[in-house]
Amino acid sequence: MGGRILESYYDYAHVSNLVYEALDLGFECIQVFPNMLPKVKEVLNGRGLEVCAVVSYPHGIFLPEQKAFEIKDAIEAGATQIEFVVHNINVRSGNWELVRDEFRACRQAAGSHVLKAILECEWLTDEMIRKVCGIAAEEKIDRVCTSIGVYTRPDENKNDMLIGVEPEDVRKVKAAVQGKVKVVAQGNIDSVSKCRELLDAGADYISSEFAADILRSWE
Repeated sequence: MGGRILESYYDYAHVSNLVYEALDLGFECIQVFPNMLPKVKEVLNGRGLEVCAVVSYPHGIFLPEQKAFEIKDAIEAGATQIEFVVHNINVRSGNWELVRDEFRACRQAAGSHVLKAILECEWLTDEMIRKVCGIAAEEKIDRVCTSIGVYTRPDENKNDMLIGVEPEDVRKVKAAVQGKVKVVAQGNIDSVSKCRELLDAGADYISSEFAADILRSWE
């Protein structure tokens, strides 16, 4: 289980609290924006915790060299893991060589650090998921994440509703990576029951902004 702060309205007190919760509850990692890394380092004060910086978040529409620069900068600032948003316009357009160039550039920039690629399964066909996950495996991406969890769809009353990850998303990614890449379920996961459904579907990791509440409720 990993915790995350990926909204711009939080302040640095929330970042500090996330670190303390992670240490207290035993998070696998925390996810933060690169500008939060100095505060995380300050609060950790030498204590061990995996810290994941998000790159090109939330839309992923950066060039490979821009993502590579951001990755290197985040690692220098203290990130031990990197999570980048895939350029899904390239995925949806079938520009597979551009997708491969992006993955390769990010892999080279990250070096030996854990590297995760965020898809948006809700916008991709099964064939797109199969293809992008295959490239991720070939380019040695360590983990594929199902979604970022910020997009919405209108409900029957035309109110915007956040799109959450579903077990079927996990099953599709799990089948596509064929055991070569770990699968992270991510996107509006707010309960123990939801976590169990996603783990049963094959998720290797869960990442949630509600991680602390979920772990405190786990039986």
